[in-house]
Amino acid sequence: MATRETRDPFEYPCLRPVEAFPAVVSGQEVLCLRDPSQYCESVVYLPTQTASILGLFDGEHSLLDIQAAFVRQYGDLLFREQLLQLIRSLDEHLFLDSPHFADHRAEVDEGFLHAESRPALLAGKSYPSDADALRRQLDNYLTDPDGPGETPASPAAGSLTGLVVPHIDFARGGPCYAWGYRELEGALPPDRYLILGTVHAAIARPFALTKKSFDTPLGPVETDTEFVTRLLAVTGHGLLHDELAHRAEHSIEFQTVFLRHRTPPARPVRIVPILCGSLHRAVEERRSPGEMKEVESFLAALRETLAALGGRTLIMASADLAHIGPRFGDRGQITPGQLREVADADREMLESVEAGDAEAFFHAVARDGDRRRICGLPPIYALLRLLPGARGRVLSYKQWPDPQGTVTFAAVALYGRG
Repeated sequence: MATRETRDPFEYPCLRPVEAFPAVVSGQEVLCLRDPSQYCESVVYLPTQTASILGLFDGEHSLLDIQAAFVRQYGDLLFREQLLQLIRSLDEHLFLDSPHFADHRAEVDEGFLHAESRPALLAGKSYPSDADALRRQLDNYLTDPDGPGETPASPAAGSLTGLVVPHIDFARGGPCYAWGYRELEGALPPDRYLILGTVHAAIARPFALTKKSFDTPLGPVETDTEFVTRLLAVTGHGLLHDELAHRAEHSIEFQTVFLRHRTPPARPVRIVPILCGSLHRAVEERRSPGEMKEVESFLAALRETLAALGGRTLIMASADLAHIGPRFGDRGQITPGQLREVADADREMLESVEAGDAEAFFHAVARDGDRRRICGLPPIYALLRLLPGARGRVLSYKQWPDPQGTVTFAAVALYGRG
């Protein structure tokens, strides 16, 4: 009997894990498919009627099964050749779990693992690949009406120990980034930046590290190999198990670009790049992430490494806040009243960040089952656990309002007790 692995992928199509969201293109309602793992750069648009059968692209339903389901739902025939045309197109764009995709993924993964540094994946896409154009764009965020302008870093910046900054693309969140990096200018230059980034793809373990340095159009950002080596000696090399997640993840890449820009060219920028996986299990069970053995042991290993190496480390959480609207699974477009409710809930949640209270922050998210989808929950929680006694201040809070999908984000500075 044929198994899912041996079945013909064109007879039993299987859609890869992709991001699907509604949109209106040329006046027509469509479903957009996008690959969050960035193995393909295409966005595929499907009419809603066609998209309705994608739930059957699971490797278990045959073409006949899919055709029969379409007839039951719409009362119209879906001819085999029409269906095969859709399947071939999805495979061509690398959205099917097929031998074609497997070969492509193996080639891409091998290239990343053998590379000496992580390429600037989004250069030329989310921000300019030309260094001068990129500098102008980032400088403009400082002078933007929503940016800090001439506002200097606060008097407390000398004791800055942590920073929460967005990871939304620069075009939407640039001025909010600028508020965080303006505060950083008033801090003592750190020996390293420990960047806790949100990972938007599933990983097997709670945290993922890479030894690779990061390329940017403005020059390299070095990974602190001494710190990474010491950390791996404590945790074991399982921390590298999900290293491939760094290849396509933007949350750390965006910070390396801004860090390199706001640091004098002659001064190296050294980072410890750590991606933080989902805490949904803790949310569902309404129990602290501190009760999860893998989370607690990793945070203990980080503290041990920080203490052993000494020096000045500034810890950053690359984190957005709420994600609401049809694009993220909600029904109906967002109303102004809902935006005000989200802002109120966000600001209440951020009070726990300002208080430096990791558990209060977690419970502010978990008490309603993370209804607002706070994607920055894992890195902000970890940051607060690593900075006991810190107190913070919200520098900027913003929403990018879109009836189809609104994202909120903030810049928050945290200061040590000294």
